[in-house]
Amino acid sequence: MRKYLQFIFTFRFMGMLFALFVTSMATATFIENDHGSRAAFELIYGSVWFEGLLVLTMINLAGRLIIDKLYRKEKISVMLFHLAFIIIILGGGITRYFGEELFLEPFGPMNPGIRKKPGL
Repeated sequence: MRKYLQFIFTFRFMGMLFALFVTSMATATFIENDHGSRAAFELIYGSVWFEGLLVLTMINLAGRLIIDKLYRKEKISVMLFHLAFIIIILGGGITRYFGEELFLEPFGPMNPGIRKKPGL
């Protein structure tokens, strides 16, 4: 069990997470181009595995921050870089679960402009 936990904080695991993240984002781009943004959201962005990928990335970054002792004065710029990504992922999670899904349509005589997304 300890061996698996140590693997979560390795650079190799971060590389695998990054490769999976890039591949899934590229796939979502092609899906969105061919089938629309709703299909990309349902298949990639709204899936549990994609959220898990982001959580594992955040855990890996936090672990590397502690293991590599990035809180020392001479490594403060690298620490800020890691913290920035952790904050971005946390902010995205807060927005996803506590925010409200809206979309903007072109204004017209029968269209107020901003509406809630149906079904979300």
